[in-house]
Amino acid sequence: MKLLLVDDDRDLIEMLSSWLKTVGYEVHRAYTTERAKHMWEDHEPDLVIIETAMEDEDGLALCRNMHTTYDTLVLALTEATDAQNEIRCLESGVDDYLRKPFLPGQLLAHIHALSRRGRAAHTAPTPSILTVGPVRIDAVSSKVTINGKTEYLTPIENKLLRFLAINANNVCSGSQIVSHIWGFSNYGDTRLIKAHIQHLRQKIEKDPNNPVYLLTVRGVGYSLVHRSTEEHDTKEVTRTLQAAI
Repeated sequence: MKLLLVDDDRDLIEMLSSWLKTVGYEVHRAYTTERAKHMWEDHEPDLVIIETAMEDEDGLALCRNMHTTYDTLVLALTEATDAQNEIRCLESGVDDYLRKPFLPGQLLAHIHALSRRGRAAHTAPTPSILTVGPVRIDAVSSKVTINGKTEYLTPIENKLLRFLAINANNVCSGSQIVSHIWGFSNYGDTRLIKAHIQHLRQKIEKDPNNPVYLLTVRGVGYSLVHRSTEEHDTKEVTRTLQAAI
């Protein structure tokens, strides 16, 4: 597995680089986001481990820019402990985050977890374009089209909508959604999921307050329903989904 370490703390990078090489990883280093960009393009790493608060540029901004071209796993490092920073990291499209200070063993456990997710993604590929009724999701360009209307998706919205599309007509629980998108099966705050669901409804529903495609199954989770028209009875569809659980 090829790693790119990005941090302006040179001592930390040197220590981690030497240690990770001893356990079998190919490691590249960058101390600025500008250098990281070139290293990312030249070496196309499997995983980028990056400090969010770089001196020359926001590390998360770099990740968002590079994700438009490279499908690379990202582990964000942060010294912040507040919930808003955690939300900012996850909403920026990173795959995992780790708070400083951390033990080498903790970092290695996160790398192993991300490596397993990366292998699973390669062994079970999904099409870049998914269609559920009139809802058409283009993962490459991060946009959704419905009835001639096209909206662009954020990285998290893209992942969420694709996950629901892959499981169309089935109910996805909050824990399943969080585990798929953020990798934390015990992440208990569902408000973040609700916020993304609301944003998606603004983009795909004719009336977001009365959705017919992206449904909530109360007490269970969410489902993207395949239908050809908007005139079906949403309550009846919800009852059918609940009966199937």
